[in-house]
Amino acid sequence: TEEILREQGLHKFTLREAARRAGVSHGAPAFHFKDASGLLTAFATEAFKTLRALMLEYRAGAPKDAAAQLLAVGCAYIDYAIAHRPQFQLMFRSDTIRLDDEQFKEASKGALQQLQETMAPLLGPGESEAGRMTRLMLAWSAVHGFATLYLEKGFRPFYGNNPQPPVAADAKRMLELLTGSFVNEGQR
Repeated sequence: TEEILREQGLHKFTLREAARRAGVSHGAPAFHFKDASGLLTAFATEAFKTLRALMLEYRAGAPKDAAAQLLAVGCAYIDYAIAHRPQFQLMFRSDTIRLDDEQFKEASKGALQQLQETMAPLLGPGESEAGRMTRLMLAWSAVHGFATLYLEKGFRPFYGNNPQPPVAADAKRMLELLTGSFVNEGQR
């Protein structure tokens, strides 16, 4: 699945090609997944599990203060997106995957929980639920937007044609600014 998505894109993905590359009969994927959407949903489910595992790995290696933990989760998200482009792009395709699949929902919730856990200490004690959700959405949007702009070459105005832009350093600076705003806001 990953090879097909990387080489040909989602629009050319077929169960038949997935079966051929896996070395199984053309009916095997349909038996297990019913259709292409089922296989892609299973693939996206595994991608969310891998993303969560990477977030946990980055958190384990980071200092235990709240700002460093949030920074680790954000860096893991961006690094995952860049290293696993086909998975990252598929994980959020509501037109292709089954958003109501229980395993998919559980796996995607696991990644979101990493953000929630790391943000919780940075949110003010008297903050409303709406305010908390808005800040969670801001944090998620920042890392997702950065990763997407990088993958789609949206940073050309900043990097020009540099084949090796300093993405890791720039992502870390952006996340530090974002984390700093949460720390400062939470102390008010």
